[in-house]
Amino acid sequence: MKIKNTLHKLALKLGNNPKLAFARLLQGGLIFLFGSLILIFSERIINDSIQQELVAILGVIVASMGALLALLGYLSMSVLRIYHIINDKDQQ
Repeated sequence: MKIKNTLHKLALKLGNNPKLAFARLLQGGLIFLFGSLILIFSERIINDSIQQELVAILGVIVASMGALLALLGYLSMSVLRIYHIINDKDQQ
């Protein structure tokens, strides 16, 4: 029951602000692209070395953070908003 209450509070918090959710989606997409560019840079510009691998790991980490932020924005815009609307109709 506590988990359901926590999820409900999270859905209300994230699903109520579509402008913020869209901004998170765009920011996450841009951060993901930046991480992808770091990966391409490490593959094409840097010679084979441990430095290339470290830069590639940095690119993977940045791209992963961007993907998670974009996912959070997408879920806030769609799934959690739908959950919020359905729950409002149930309470009326």
